[in-house]
Amino acid sequence: MNISRWFLLIIFLYSIIFLSHAVFLRKTVYGDGIFYFSWVRSIVVDHDINFANDYAHFGVTAPITHNNLLGNKHPIGAPLFWLPLYAETHAIIGGSGFELPYQLLVGALSVLAAIAGIILLYRLLTQYFPSTVSLLAVISIAGATNLLFYGAIDTVNSHAISFFAATVFLSFLYSKKASPFLTGCTLGFCALVRPQDAILALLVIPSLKRSHLLRLKFIILLFLGAFLVFAPQLLAWYTVYGTAWISPYLSGGESFTWWSPNFFNVLFSPVNGLFLWTPITLIALGGFIFWKDTRRVWFIAVFLLAVIVVGSWSTWWQGASYSGRMFVSILPVLSFGLASFYKKLLIVGLTWQSILLTIIGPLAVINSILIIRFLLQS
Repeated sequence: MNISRWFLLIIFLYSIIFLSHAVFLRKTVYGDGIFYFSWVRSIVVDHDINFANDYAHFGVTAPITHNNLLGNKHPIGAPLFWLPLYAETHAIIGGSGFELPYQLLVGALSVLAAIAGIILLYRLLTQYFPSTVSLLAVISIAGATNLLFYGAIDTVNSHAISFFAATVFLSFLYSKKASPFLTGCTLGFCALVRPQDAILALLVIPSLKRSHLLRLKFIILLFLGAFLVFAPQLLAWYTVYGTAWISPYLSGGESFTWWSPNFFNVLFSPVNGLFLWTPITLIALGGFIFWKDTRRVWFIAVFLLAVIVVGSWSTWWQGASYSGRMFVSILPVLSFGLASFYKKLLIVGLTWQSILLTIIGPLAVINSILIIRFLLQS
């Protein structure tokens, strides 16, 4: 397999899909993206976090908080990711911050994050699997999962960046050279983009040192790094809502209902059930059977915990979601099971071409058809 050509194809497809969709709509900011975009625009252009003019421009509103501000419950990780280049662009353009070039820039940065995550994931997988197997796994993630939708279409959102953040965290966690502090920083980045992605911390457990002293030092440095990176979110919550320790999702009436879970619906609902809409994730989960690594238990545990969290959430259907959007950041975890499955198929005699033609290709086509159907119905 020519690795460079495959990555160039992924880059081309993601870029052309993003540009075509943006040109067709003449915008990239809509839905939840309005609230993420409002963070960065208000900070850079208005030098405040009063979203009144932002919401008025996009025709949305939000409840007034105790601090007499319009609320914005959406995390600030993605806006902070966009902020440096957005600020540079504003210094050059000097517009209102709403114009299409600003929107295109923010959307394109998320596309780049998704692509960078795919490339980093390939590099990570090659530490454990042959290059052909690793490439098949990332091609599957890029083409046959909802990353295609959130990494190339609905890009002014948190999901493409959460995929990138999770891949960076795994890369640091399984690097022999990365310090616990820097690894903690990457974990904090995951939580800053989407607070529920803090569940990835479970994967730290099998990496803890044997010695009690070394284990304690590792945990302290990891927690310190995570806290420092996540601290801007606490500051944002305090400034807008008057409290730093309670998520505005919870204080705003949304909740977890642990005794009335929707685990089955999260995975198999006709609306956007993960396994039903993105069946390759089910293959990936089953593929962990073939991964002879003690850490597979923790990888499966992270996925199951994600199912529990989403299934217990008051909006378990995840709003206007294509497939299970809250699982995009879990795709790097599932990729290990996918690579294990493909490795097993190669061992029993299948070629990489047959895997592409009989598994990845058809599932990618189905994914594309479902995306088009979703867009037409939206």
